[in-house]
Amino acid sequence: MNNLKKVGLTALATTLVTTASVAGELSVSGGAALSYTGLSSRSDTNPWAMGDSVKFNGGGDLDNGMTVSVYYELDGGTFDDYNLKVGMGDSGTISYSGNSSSGSGVDKLKDIVPNAYTPVYEATDSVDSGLIDKSGNTQAGQWGYDVSVGSLALSASYHPKPAAAAKAETGYAVVYSGLMDGLELSAAMFDDGDIAENDTIGVKYTMGSVTAAYQMTNVDYEATGSTDEDAIHYGVSIAINDELSVSAGRQVIEFDGAADDETNTGLMASYTMGSISIGGGFNKLESKNGSNSAKEVEASIFNIAFSF
Repeated sequence: MNNLKKVGLTALATTLVTTASVAGELSVSGGAALSYTGLSSRSDTNPWAMGDSVKFNGGGDLDNGMTVSVYYELDGGTFDDYNLKVGMGDSGTISYSGNSSSGSGVDKLKDIVPNAYTPVYEATDSVDSGLIDKSGNTQAGQWGYDVSVGSLALSASYHPKPAAAAKAETGYAVVYSGLMDGLELSAAMFDDGDIAENDTIGVKYTMGSVTAAYQMTNVDYEATGSTDEDAIHYGVSIAINDELSVSAGRQVIEFDGAADDETNTGLMASYTMGSISIGGGFNKLESKNGSNSAKEVEASIFNIAFSF
């Protein structure tokens, strides 16, 4: 959304200044948004909701050539996302996630499949199965490091103490784009302390206005009583023109020992007309958690946002 207001960083000087002087500003962005999420499993729930998020972004250049940026999101009256990043030029970027906004490590690659508005597994279920961070990935208090070397992009995350009795969490991701124009090969690994060891590999290709991707993910729990997950996820997105994009996708998840495979499918579209953005589509969930007796869940999704 467009910035609503610009204010100086005077009030945040002690947070951002690490050298003699910093030139920067804090931008506040927001807007008006209205959404509709109709679920076949919750016909007695009001499907309409209004956006209530305000975002704050600040940054500046340090005297030694490095950069600092800070981000906060006020959502529903609570600061639920915030992070601090220090850019070191060609040496990469170090980040610290205060809460729910890491963006490093496996966050880079937990879902590479393109969509015009939202992934196929959204809205139909409160738990997003078949993703590399399904077993955990605590972002509050997580460190991150990102660097690019030629055609190779590397990202790592580390959380020393995600919980009182938990071991450290580590995540690694790599993307290689030097094989041919438009092609990206990716891989990631996530060690969730003593809970699970997960991995994913994927390929994404863009040719003109068409982007397609295919991804395989394994979620392997250490405890014998937990259910491992093996998932494949693929889809295609097409930019019809500068304003309109459409997409289709499918995700199939095999639960160890389950009678059936969970399947998520979806069709999405988005349209931008000046300061108005419209997005939505239809998602469908079948055989939730691998149960062949689970009822199908269909979601009708719509969102309209106004920028000013």
